Amino acid sequence: MSVCIGLLALLGFQGIVSAEDFSNELLVEYEENRQTFSVDGSLPGVESREAITDEVELWSFTDSDDMLLMKEQLLEDPNVLHVEPNYERYSHVVFNDPILVKQWWIPQMKPQLLWSRVQEQKKKTVVAVIDSGIDLKHEDLQGRIQPGGYNFYADNSNVQDVNGHGTAVAGVVAAKAGNNLGVVGIAGIYDTKILPLKITHLNGLSKVSDSIKAIDYAIKKQVDVINMSYGSSDRSQLEEKVIQRAVDSGITVVASAGNDATKGNSIMFPASYSTVISVGATESDNQRASFSNYNSHVSLVAPGAAIYTTSIHNGYKSVSGTSFSGPMVAGAAALVKSLKPEATPAEIRQLLEMTATDLGAPGKDVYYGAGLVNIERLSHALPAVATPPPPNEFTGDFPELNVLTNKVFTIKFTSELLLGKEYARHIYITRSPNSAERIESFTARVDPINSMQLLITPTTEWQQGVHYLRVDKGLQNKSGVAMKKSFAVKFTVLP
Repeated sequence: MSVCIGLLALLGFQGIVSAEDFSNELLVEYEENRQTFSVDGSLPGVESREAITDEVELWSFTDSDDMLLMKEQLLEDPNVLHVEPNYERYSHVVFNDPILVKQWWIPQMKPQLLWSRVQEQKKKTVVAVIDSGIDLKHEDLQGRIQPGGYNFYADNSNVQDVNGHGTAVAGVVAAKAGNNLGVVGIAGIYDTKILPLKITHLNGLSKVSDSIKAIDYAIKKQVDVINMSYGSSDRSQLEEKVIQRAVDSGITVVASAGNDATKGNSIMFPASYSTVISVGATESDNQRASFSNYNSHVSLVAPGAAIYTTSIHNGYKSVSGTSFSGPMVAGAAALVKSLKPEATPAEIRQLLEMTATDLGAPGKDVYYGAGLVNIERLSHALPAVATPPPPNEFTGDFPELNVLTNKVFTIKFTSELLLGKEYARHIYITRSPNSAERIESFTARVDPINSMQLLITPTTEWQQGVHYLRVDKGLQNKSGVAMKKSFAVKFTVLP
């Protein structure tokens, strides 16, 4: 393996194309009250226990025999819902020599019409790229990196990419357009940023536990899209659950279908979970790339061969793999969200599939899914709507308020809300009436004492001056019934 890694480093792109199934680690999911096995006392063979989410722990063992024995004991505990190995994932990339090529995928996907509508952008979008990090100093990614990224591989905030895979993926989504430098990402000149969530290092391997952490973190950061250009043939029930939570919170999740078509054509995860948009790769002639996995889970295809994009050390290179088809679809999903902020993940998926160029057999098929993403047709499916200018006078639904910097707003409803759910995506706090420029530094959670109340709390404190708080229609109660209309109130923060 060391020889293989050395060779790939000479090619200018470090990575790995195979992986063991799992190490001596287990992921353990508990009921809500999970204090069953002693937390303080030592357990035979257990090296460590780490909380991954509120319900899941990562257990590490000295050897596989101890792990298998403990797995049996855990499964006997009625408070343990599920136990599974901590599977490894590997990046879906095919390596090739770096060459200067045209971005041939632009005429294939036809984004120019949608790019020309940038003045209609209603929402700044964030795409979480769960990968090997990002080249923070790359010239073509300046102004495109969302603050708050995290390194789950090393458990720190250093997201600098030393592998190159994450930087290449980020460039496909959001390399800056119109700056006379390098390449253009699928987002064009739209205000779209990358939140780098690092789960791999030099060798390109990652663990499901880090994937779960990163997805959970992306949910808390309220991103719009998650891109996962990695996977393996091992299905994880716990990874699938956290992805479901992401989708339920309004995040569109995209993953690459894999590059093993000529090596067994395995069903890959996370791409093949039902709520994930699985993306295969095509060549410049619109034929399926020979390496691209095909199965009934593939939703769409996008260009994935000889894709010229950003690389580490402030460079550019040509790369191939479904790793780079996935972010094209993630970028297209972000464009939809930019123009139609209220669109749900299911609606975005439907729009992408409905407007795709059908390839192969008529209709959806295992080789191309619904077809090749067609952003020109996507633009036609998103009719321009003239946004009325904001009124000169703000008319609120409640009397204006004067509040202090630490004010916690209590919104009372006529029915119960879902305890534990983060409702912040339905709350707009702005500095001007009807603005889409949101203040993000707050939480909106159900009052644990009264589930008919929503508490809106500043992360630190409100800035002094005039604000407008709007609760948008679409916010759902515990039974899934949505509000029929929005309501708003003006408040002034006093010193």
